[in-house]
Amino acid sequence: MPPMTLERIAVQCCKSCAHVLNSDSSETHLRCGLGYYIQPPLTRKQGRMDSYPVVEAHERCGRWRESLKGVLKRD
Repeated sequence: MPPMTLERIAVQCCKSCAHVLNSDSSETHLRCGLGYYIQPPLTRKQGRMDSYPVVEAHERCGRWRESLKGVLKRD
């Protein structure tokens, strides 16, 4: 495992988390979708957006996960 540098720690925030949901209904435009993503993919159902907690772009938690770069992902 690579050492934790300040640059790596700064990247591990809600804005770059695989669990983040973009939301027009929150003042930060971000919500934590961990509750959605921990459901098995075949039975996954999205709840109302207001059921997911609003998060700040630079917040972080112990459940952070790296986003996979894909065809549909914009950066």
